[in-house]
Amino acid sequence: MKRALFWVTPGLFLLLVYWQGLFSWFQQDDFAWMGLLREVREGAGLWSTLFHPSQHGTWRPLGERAYFLFFPWAFGYEAWPMRVVAFLTMWGSLALAQAIMLRLTASWRAAFLTPILWVANSKLIIPMISNGAYVHVLSGFFLLLALWLLMRGQWAAMWAAFLAGFGAMEMNVVFPALATLYCLVAERRNLRRVVWLWPVSAAYYALHMMLAPKMAGGSYAMHFDAGMVGTLARYLSWAFAPDNLAAFTGLPPWAGAASGIVFPLLLIGFAAAQALRGQYLGLMFLGWFVILLSPVLPLSAHVTDYYLTAPLAALSMLGAFAASRHPRPAAPLLVLYLALMLPCAYRGTGWWRARSLVAERLVRRVFAAHAANPHAVILLEGVTSEQFWAALAHYPFVDHGKTYVYLAPETAAVIEPHPESGVRLREFFLTPPETERLRMEGRLLVLKAS
Repeated sequence: MKRALFWVTPGLFLLLVYWQGLFSWFQQDDFAWMGLLREVREGAGLWSTLFHPSQHGTWRPLGERAYFLFFPWAFGYEAWPMRVVAFLTMWGSLALAQAIMLRLTASWRAAFLTPILWVANSKLIIPMISNGAYVHVLSGFFLLLALWLLMRGQWAAMWAAFLAGFGAMEMNVVFPALATLYCLVAERRNLRRVVWLWPVSAAYYALHMMLAPKMAGGSYAMHFDAGMVGTLARYLSWAFAPDNLAAFTGLPPWAGAASGIVFPLLLIGFAAAQALRGQYLGLMFLGWFVILLSPVLPLSAHVTDYYLTAPLAALSMLGAFAASRHPRPAAPLLVLYLALMLPCAYRGTGWWRARSLVAERLVRRVFAAHAANPHAVILLEGVTSEQFWAALAHYPFVDHGKTYVYLAPETAAVIEPHPESGVRLREFFLTPPETERLRMEGRLLVLKAS
């Protein structure tokens, strides 16, 4: 019974904290990816749709393309099957994190605490609510699976997991570094085996940069400079700063800022103290965190919380390891961490779910109007800024490459500007001559947004 509870509890805890993510709908860039199936049906090749790089310089045939092709094909505009798969994948990652910690530390307490600390962190809100962020969940799963198989000496299976990970996300390129650091700390006899992983990652990186080069400008431009150190420090602090703490708990903002300073310093101090005693497991976890973040550190203009999805596993391992070694002083710190994080994780998930339902009501209303009037151009009145950014900004209403929904002129004064998004607001408005022409042709359908 204890063993069963050990393996089942983290998944149940995941459901307890993020259950609202199972009932959220599509929003934001989900709609851009939902357009893939429409493009295939309108003549785009399936092979090209699966493997052609995105405009942002990414190549993720499993984590994005196959995910957003299969489920809309099988279930239409129903989000729950995609959410179920995301939860099951994350549950698998939690079990792998437990198994890895049990093997590394031989401590059931550390292995049990690791997924609890990971799940409680409010930076998991977006991965557990957004289909577009599934790539981070799937990539983390493949990396943890490959690590676990390496530790068990199942080399063929490890290679299979490693290679499959490239289809999930380009972050998979760091696995040789994770494996090498592990072997340096725990299994030096296997260093000669993991060295063969490096040429594969190097070849993938070269091919990726040739076929899917990164953007030279904008928020996705990469900057390989000293600013990467500041970006790393920002992520480390951000990993322990609860999201919207003041709004969700009423606590002063400085409490969240202090959490983002105190917890990292305590963990770094613990890892350093262990290293001085000749025990390098803590430093390995810190190293894993840096390695997992390294692909996004050059993106100094695009620092975002969902990039922490997999790196948080390493920090959770370090925190659980520290708590298992010093249970008495760690107990109040664990309670404080959970008390700060859990309300933000739970209520933040609820906020995002409510926002997705705002998008659902609007999108389904427009779909129904378009189905009844397939040749009409719809002019939406009364659109709020929340509705625009939750749904409209990512072009859910496109037919044969052309949008059939525009906004009423007065909406321009309502929409909150977000220039960093790259969205060109002028594309959502008809010119007066275009409006008059459509009205004269009897093709203009005016629809209230709510």
